[in-house]
Amino acid sequence: MVDTGSLDTIAEQRLVSQAVLWTLWDERLSRTPCLLVMDEAHNICPAAPSDPMSEMATRRAVQIAGEGRKYGLYMLVSTQRPQKVHPDVVSQCDNLLLMRMNSDGDLADLSRVFSFVPPGLVRGATTFRQGEALVGGMLFPQAAYVRMGARLSREGGSDVPATWAEGRR
Repeated sequence: MVDTGSLDTIAEQRLVSQAVLWTLWDERLSRTPCLLVMDEAHNICPAAPSDPMSEMATRRAVQIAGEGRKYGLYMLVSTQRPQKVHPDVVSQCDNLLLMRMNSDGDLADLSRVFSFVPPGLVRGATTFRQGEALVGGMLFPQAAYVRMGARLSREGGSDVPATWAEGRR
């Protein structure tokens, strides 16, 4: 797990993102299944990269989004601003989990990209309350509104302890 948000500068975040994406692609022939979770994906593969490091990371993210599945590389793309994520990454998403969103532009764009979800359902995202979402796609072929159950884990969070990968005694 690499948490780029814990790094001090955007330059460090971009460098690490680029290095992770390129390493995953270089190791693709091992066909080791890997789920790459890109939270705040607009910071990793922006629609309009502003520097060479972002351009390299974006180029590799686009390649993984388009070709990675055949090598066992899967992406979970998360953002609050889908229009700020590179369109070639978003267009490769086969599933949608949409929570409350108020931007008419983002909703129109999502309706276009996720044409398998009826536009009327997408527009309903402006009325969602906490825990409500729209799901649709390959994993959920009949697009529908859902409500999440009560939280099972404790509120808060912490880093994974450094000892998590040590052998069991």
